[in-house]
Amino acid sequence: MKRWAFLEQAKTIRLASARDGEAIHVTPAWYVVKDEAVYIPMDPVIGDPGSTSTPAAKHQQTIEAGGRVSGVVDEGDEIANFRAVQLEGRAEVVDDPALIEELLDLAAEKYFYFGHPHLEYYFSAGAVQARRWYKIVPDRTDGWDTRVLPQPPVAEKRVLPPHILNRA
Repeated sequence: MKRWAFLEQAKTIRLASARDGEAIHVTPAWYVVKDEAVYIPMDPVIGDPGSTSTPAAKHQQTIEAGGRVSGVVDEGDEIANFRAVQLEGRAEVVDDPALIEELLDLAAEKYFYFGHPHLEYYFSAGAVQARRWYKIVPDRTDGWDTRVLPQPPVAEKRVLPPHILNRA
């Protein structure tokens, strides 16, 4: 339950995809959560279908070829406040127009505000029609939250180098 609450409020997933014999492709991506599932919008491949003209293009090609995906969502900058969720599995195309409408509404709430400079483009008819949505179907989900671990109090002691101590 806490994992899904965290996933709903976090903004970026680091999405990785790979096919047999190829290097792992990793990019940050937006995502939304609905009914304890992660959905990722990907803008279309521009130009030649073999092109990797957008950050999502290689992911799309890998997904369409049946490749595997993984994603990690994390936050925190030290051991006492770090938390993350990792998903591993595959992705499938979302074809249901009603679901896509709901996902667009969730994206609007999560990433945009009234007057946002990219709001009009993101929700323009052409961009919405060309964009593809993928649902991550995990074989494995894992998470960790160091904020809930017992942390012994640590007395912090900093030793400054001599050239800083002898400033006049």
